[in-house]
Amino acid sequence: MKNATEVFNNWAVLGRDLGMEEGHSKPVDEMLSFAINERNKINQNFSFLDVGCGNGWVVRKISGSSLCSKAVGIDGASQMIENA
Repeated sequence: MKNATEVFNNWAVLGRDLGMEEGHSKPVDEMLSFAINERNKINQNFSFLDVGCGNGWVVRKISGSSLCSKAVGIDGASQMIENA
């Protein structure tokens, strides 16, 4: 049995990482909107860490917020980071 990092690395090699954004964008957008709205209410900057960031699409999305002072993504699958 392959471990998760190996599986996701293979997905990235095959370009399947792009489908992750398509399949997950709606619920992720809802969560990010909620979090950003809460930060806007208190007008306070924030840092963002995405552990298991895949190809980094969430990090790129959140870094567009004017209150995001730093966004970082880490992933064990080297090809995912390469794709990011």
